[in-house]
Amino acid sequence: MHAAVARALERASTRACIAQPPSICVGLSGGLDSIVLLHALHALAADGRLRLSAVHVHHGLSPNADRWAAFCRAACRRLQVPLSVRKVAVDRQAGLGIEAAARLQRQRVFGSMRADWIALAHHRDDQAETVLLQLLRGAGLRGLSAMPQESTAPLRVLRPLLDLPRALLAACARQQCLEWIEDESNADTRLDRNFIRHEVLPLLERRFPSASTGLARSGRLLAQSARLVEAIAVEDLRAAIEDGYAAAHLHGHGTAAGISIPRLAAIGEARAREALRAWLRWQGVDMPSERRLVEALRQAMVAGAERTVEVAFGPVTLRRYRDRLYLVACPAAQAAIPPRSTGVPGRSACGRAGQGAFEWNRRARMTLPLLGGTLLSEPAIGAGIARRLLRGGSLTVGARALEGGPAPRIALGEPPIRRTLKNLWQESAVPPWQRDGWPLLRIGGELACIPSLAVAAPFAAGTGEPGRVFRWLPDD
Repeated sequence: MHAAVARALERASTRACIAQPPSICVGLSGGLDSIVLLHALHALAADGRLRLSAVHVHHGLSPNADRWAAFCRAACRRLQVPLSVRKVAVDRQAGLGIEAAARLQRQRVFGSMRADWIALAHHRDDQAETVLLQLLRGAGLRGLSAMPQESTAPLRVLRPLLDLPRALLAACARQQCLEWIEDESNADTRLDRNFIRHEVLPLLERRFPSASTGLARSGRLLAQSARLVEAIAVEDLRAAIEDGYAAAHLHGHGTAAGISIPRLAAIGEARAREALRAWLRWQGVDMPSERRLVEALRQAMVAGAERTVEVAFGPVTLRRYRDRLYLVACPAAQAAIPPRSTGVPGRSACGRAGQGAFEWNRRARMTLPLLGGTLLSEPAIGAGIARRLLRGGSLTVGARALEGGPAPRIALGEPPIRRTLKNLWQESAVPPWQRDGWPLLRIGGELACIPSLAVAAPFAAGTGEPGRVFRWLPDD
């Protein structure tokens, strides 16, 4: 068993490019599995192959919780292993179920530990239980792939015992005369995992002696398939994003690109669905149910270019505009934007130009949280606002969400023709929800530039003349 733990640790640290010896923090419950893992890692630490510590999460759910914490302190004291005991409050009303709520608190504690790896004592029987539970819940490839031996996101977790049966761990514990605690909740078959452990798997193994081994093997094979599907989905998503940017550049700007609906349609429904899953994971959004995901994609694909599609996925909304899809944090301009003012922009202290605009900070990057994005600028020749007009004058940054009065127009072309903002938004395929927060740059109160889209003729740099190009990068 010690050799298996050492091999797992060496493989994981090599793949993760962690310097030797790595620092390992054991998630110590005090039960048989974690006690065996603690002693196995302690033997390796004695040889200088790792630096060992432990953490015990005190959930406070059992009347014996204090006794368990004291047991873990005593066990670590005997081995001279530093131990951190963390008390947590498990929210029973969170709607997650008591097991999931407690697991969430443990993950938060593990994430706060300063170590190369968090070592957990999951074994092959745990893996089999997880695969069977996920199968009964109707999980897909990602759920059925169960637990990896090591993972680096969101936490750097190592499970050195994952290929070993619990019977072997119990035999090792008896051979070494180890002591451990028994959590009384592990016998409560009202909990799904305990029911699988005590009622279902023993029944299966009476008929199929290698049931746990087979389920764990299936979990590993499904994990390989899941990684392949996710790799293809990421490539499909990348292509759809690139097509979206290409379409945006055709319209004269490189922002607010979204992802291409024609590209999703070309790869078929199944791959499009996986690409959407990859997009949601990339944005850190909790995965919706299969039914909701399928319906959202159906609506987005069959809707006409002029139809409005809005499907909420927790903190984001999937929206369609023309032939592109967007994930939008807010359906309109930022909620924090104050009511429109009617005052004429004018310079004031603290960098704010009146109530309705900001003064440009004269840097290459200006973050504007109220408008939900970043204003970028760079020097150019024969493009952008003429540099001579920026030297002594004040450039103010406004937006429709900050300003009052009639919608402004901008003079474009030679001879200059005054155009409405609405026409420019439509020609450039800027989604409606981004328009109110799109910056409007003014010099002397006159509209000089709409970043990424247009520069007013009286303010444009001539051929060969130094200028400055402004671009807008919305947060979404």
